[in-house]
Amino acid sequence: MAKDADSALLTRQQIDALREQLQPLSDAAELPPQAAPLLAFYGLDFSAAFPKATLALGLVSSGDQDIAAYRWLQPGATETLLLVHGYLDHVGLFTHLVRFGLSRGYNVLAFDLPGHGLSSGQRAGIDEFSRYSTAIQDVIDASGLSRQRLRVIAQSTGGAALIDLASRSDWPFEQTVLLAPLIRPVDWWQVRLMHTVAHHFIDDVPRKFANNSTDLNFLEFIQRDPLQSRRIQVSWVGALKRWLSGLQFGDLGVGPALVIQGREDTTVDWRYNMRRIETLFPGSAIEYLPDAGHHLANESELWRNLYLARINAYFDNSDALEPDASS
Repeated sequence: MAKDADSALLTRQQIDALREQLQPLSDAAELPPQAAPLLAFYGLDFSAAFPKATLALGLVSSGDQDIAAYRWLQPGATETLLLVHGYLDHVGLFTHLVRFGLSRGYNVLAFDLPGHGLSSGQRAGIDEFSRYSTAIQDVIDASGLSRQRLRVIAQSTGGAALIDLASRSDWPFEQTVLLAPLIRPVDWWQVRLMHTVAHHFIDDVPRKFANNSTDLNFLEFIQRDPLQSRRIQVSWVGALKRWLSGLQFGDLGVGPALVIQGREDTTVDWRYNMRRIETLFPGSAIEYLPDAGHHLANESELWRNLYLARINAYFDNSDALEPDASS
């Protein structure tokens, strides 16, 4: 993302103009000119650092919604890294992880979840969590990269979407990294009670921006991010309730994951969640970062460097996985 507030500007008019020009991803051989302000604002223009990488930005149909997907291709690359962001986020906030994937020589595939970023759908709302996992599969299928070796890094709600995908579909990933995965948010019993009472009367509530990272520049940046929702949809909480009520806590049968979790995370109930992750992904390695918060994709450089080094080692050691993680 842009480090200097004056280094790039992005208006709602520019975002709307870009949305109107997006074509299906399969046909997106060239970027629409309207993409330039967005790429500059979020630091997603990697043409200087990776001059041979080509970016396509287009739409993928997923049910009745259009999903905005980004696909970076590198010459000769035979492996792809998929990035799945969390609630209230979008691909523009995953600059560090896109760069990480490109630096490893991977193709990189990322998309805005339904109701987020450039994708269609109720802003920050969802009727069923299965829409998130369906979007993952639809983006992979439309990307032209489904036959490559696939790895995935998912943040928070992105991790919940992967869990739902594993319970519904064949598992396409050779290696899985979960950053502060969501199963149950903090103070879940209070959230459930409030939803039970409030959902009959209100549709949304004002959002409070959390101090979920030790990177102060990031916390300032999201306050002026034009793709940030300023409201929390009550429908999202209802969808999470229904998803959790039907979630079976047993071995998903997709092999272990590498899990990165900050001990200062006040967004998810990570102590509860880590116990459940060990059940869902037996044999997983869980790495704790003592002073890191929830938004690990945008934690301070110190914590990012630590966990990216761990991910590097994990990706370098493919033999540590089960021979066939899709069975």
